[in-house]
Amino acid sequence: MSGNAAVSGNAAVSGTGRPLYAVDAGGSRTSVLAWTGERWTVPSVNPSSVGQDAADRCLAGLFGRIATHAGRGGGGAGRGDGAGRGDGAGRGDGGTGARPAVWLASAAADQGTAAEETRRCGAAARAAGLHAELVISNDVTPLVLDAPPDVGHVVVVCGTGAGFLATDGRSAPVRVGGCEYLGSDEGSAFDLGLRGLRAAVRGLDGRGPRTALSDLLAAQAGAPVPELARWLAGTPFPKSAVAALAPVVLRAWLAADPVACEIVDAAIGELVTGARAARDAAAIAPGWRLSIVGGVVTGCPEFFRRLAAAAACLGADPVRLISDPAAALLAVLGQLAVTDPVRLSDPRIDRDAWRVDLGDRAGAGLEGGGGRHA
Repeated sequence: MSGNAAVSGNAAVSGTGRPLYAVDAGGSRTSVLAWTGERWTVPSVNPSSVGQDAADRCLAGLFGRIATHAGRGGGGAGRGDGAGRGDGAGRGDGGTGARPAVWLASAAADQGTAAEETRRCGAAARAAGLHAELVISNDVTPLVLDAPPDVGHVVVVCGTGAGFLATDGRSAPVRVGGCEYLGSDEGSAFDLGLRGLRAAVRGLDGRGPRTALSDLLAAQAGAPVPELARWLAGTPFPKSAVAALAPVVLRAWLAADPVACEIVDAAIGELVTGARAARDAAAIAPGWRLSIVGGVVTGCPEFFRRLAAAAACLGADPVRLISDPAAALLAVLGQLAVTDPVRLSDPRIDRDAWRVDLGDRAGAGLEGGGGRHA
């Protein structure tokens, strides 16, 4: 690993005078961090992970809980299940006299889905009684700002899914991968879980070498691996369940199981390939930095160290772990929310962040500088 490998994502947020909420909505779960330091987790709001109906219910509960929290002046996170609407409580300003700002960074949002996601999120927030400024982006978009302007930056996501975002520090980012688990996601928890499951089946039926994965996966599932595989195939949205097998693969890798070692080596190779492709597509000059984020790298420090060492060979320095993406998002929001509306004019994000005005501001509905208005 590079001698300059570092950890980021825990920066304190400077005072903006506004209640701020960072919502990191990944493929498996949704993490909310309020400006008060309070934090809570709700299920995924990503339709591709849990289905449209479940995602919509979780989204309604999420906004209802934020509305209640804002209405209480940040004095409590509301109902423990995140359900219910704010019943107008979201008109509260957290005791600051300023309108709340909420940044929802969602794996379900990109340029192709922006119109539908802003409509869906705006409708859910209004139904919950949330009166705030809502910014919607992909979950990776704000993380490109975790580097100074004019510095080349590649962000590697290694969570439930995988993807890559790169910018030369002056231009809109280039995206590589991120086409969901049928089109991409190589190196992700889903990829590790699927490779591990297949290797376990092959080891049992003689098509591949015997591996400890067969017993380890069976022990976790409480069923033989062939039954586990058939059950997963019959579930309507298997992405998160398959990704949940990744820690078993990583444990076998740490125990030096040869098959698991091959799987992990292949996954790291895919992530390095994606980082290289993103760097080259963005025409990044030497002196660039790499940030890595996601549940696989935060849950397994050894995997991060191996990936960081491999990525350093591409010329990245430093290689950084974003250990808390919600905190990193809140730090970005704290820098940009000094104005109302939030300042979204940075060329690294202005094409990929969309503003939904939920009212309670003089001149509400008027477009501010940067970003796109819905």
